[in-house]
Amino acid sequence: MLGVYPGSYLSEDIYLVAKEGELVQPGQLEPERFFATLSHQISQLDDLDQDLICPAQPISSIPWLEAMFGCPVRVSSQAVWAETLLENGASIETFQPGWDEAWEAVAINMVRALVKQFSPRAPVAGPFLRGPGDVLAALLGAYRLSYELVYHPAQVQRLAELCAQRWVEVTRRILAEIPPWQGGFVFGARWIYAPEPCTYASEDITQLFSPRMYREIFLPYNCWMAEQIPYGFWHRHAPSHHHIETLTSLPVNWAIEVTIDPMGPRPQKILPVLQRLQEAGRSLIIFSVTDPEEVRFLGANLSGRGLCLTIQADDRESAARLLQIARDGAWAGQLERKIC
Repeated sequence: MLGVYPGSYLSEDIYLVAKEGELVQPGQLEPERFFATLSHQISQLDDLDQDLICPAQPISSIPWLEAMFGCPVRVSSQAVWAETLLENGASIETFQPGWDEAWEAVAINMVRALVKQFSPRAPVAGPFLRGPGDVLAALLGAYRLSYELVYHPAQVQRLAELCAQRWVEVTRRILAEIPPWQGGFVFGARWIYAPEPCTYASEDITQLFSPRMYREIFLPYNCWMAEQIPYGFWHRHAPSHHHIETLTSLPVNWAIEVTIDPMGPRPQKILPVLQRLQEAGRSLIIFSVTDPEEVRFLGANLSGRGLCLTIQADDRESAARLLQIARDGAWAGQLERKIC
């Protein structure tokens, strides 16, 4: 499958409700404020010869699950950050985050509003709920989490289990609000059709951890979370290539997504890992490829079966050009036979 992510990441949408440096309150996130932005995003894929379906999704720059755990949410540098809860010097052994029902309610209400506004014209997807590692990096701070993994791994494991449980509970409640579209459902963020309810999660912070540390502390919860939802994908960045292969433990209906970052490593460096994932029979999403030569390189070295390549381009002309390069390359025969 070939698709396009037009323009940059949607982080500027938060400025519809808050200014630089301000804390965001759940009551500010009135769904109607975002309808025009979402309509524009959906329309950007019109007339492009690509395979993805853009859904209406709650504002993705909000750290939803972190906010539900009680983290203050602040606008900063065209992004939105969850501020830590565990105070400096406080013991992790007695740390127990609370639960902010107002944030959970606004997430569910936004999904309901999107269904009312966009369905059945367009599919609706749930908000971006990060995985236990990313949520703990917000609750504790990335430095503190790294320290506690070494000195108090049992406490990190306790909190990771809580995060996983909450993720499943909230995901189920949200997916129950989303009706099928054309007989199925569509992933948020990566816009792939699935025959049953679907979602996704990330563990970006795990790029800092060793394969053993990730495998022992977080992977079991990631697998358990995935087992609770019929279809999904786990998001990783290319710097996590040292333990991406452990994700072959996920249920087979969950894809593995790798985002290519501007600062690297480039596809050429992580190609052996990508090839081994395909050899293991895993569906693979490669996101944010921007360079024509890298499109050609991936086409020459990866199978089109079980692969979704998403190009990121600043304008429609660039997007169309990169899509044509992909279609004219080594995948051409496979695409003509509709192997994907």
